[in-house]
Amino acid sequence: MYNLGRLVSKDSRDRLFSLKAPAAAPNTKYKFWYTSPAFDQGWTSQCVAYSGVKLLDSGPIRNTQAKLDFTFSDLYTECQKNDQWEGEDYDGTSVRALLKVLKNKGYISRYEWAFDVQTIVNHVLTTGPMVVGTTWTNDMFNADSKGFIRATGSIAGGHAYLIKGVNTETKCSDGTVGAFRIINSWGAGWGNRGCASISFADFDKLLKDDGEAATVVEIKKA
Repeated sequence: MYNLGRLVSKDSRDRLFSLKAPAAAPNTKYKFWYTSPAFDQGWTSQCVAYSGVKLLDSGPIRNTQAKLDFTFSDLYTECQKNDQWEGEDYDGTSVRALLKVLKNKGYISRYEWAFDVQTIVNHVLTTGPMVVGTTWTNDMFNADSKGFIRATGSIAGGHAYLIKGVNTETKCSDGTVGAFRIINSWGAGWGNRGCASISFADFDKLLKDDGEAATVVEIKKA
């Protein structure tokens, strides 16, 4: 079994930092950003930290892991110190805390939230990946023969991961059209080399169930 670790606490102030939907690129139906091979969080509850490093280690700007001035565990600890819960005697942390820490460390200048699928689609088509936090269902632990995970079944917990690409014309396992490509933090043995697809329809359900998606403006580290 793979481990999770994303916690969530609603904050209405996030609406003050809403991402304005970029215009969809004309005739652009798909885009997949560069990412390094999938990380493996092992049995830790550090998915938020792993997804944050993966965001910095992906295109279009690459603050590569070798140049980062912290480890996964360091980042996870800092997130727990800056999240919404007292102390550090619990498993997991929030995406909001991750973004605060990355900003404080000077890796990003700002972050913004997307609250609907179309805004996420347009951003990934035109600008770059997005870090997301959603509930994770038991049917999402394994991809099907077409490489899709389904947001069905009982809820296992919360998880953070990276949307690295989008294809608006792909036919999905649930019979709908259009899917995101995600990269997880469970090693190359999960899914297709650590990646899987999820339909817009399934992700929309997750987003509406206290899901979150964030984009950042990165600062290139020398």
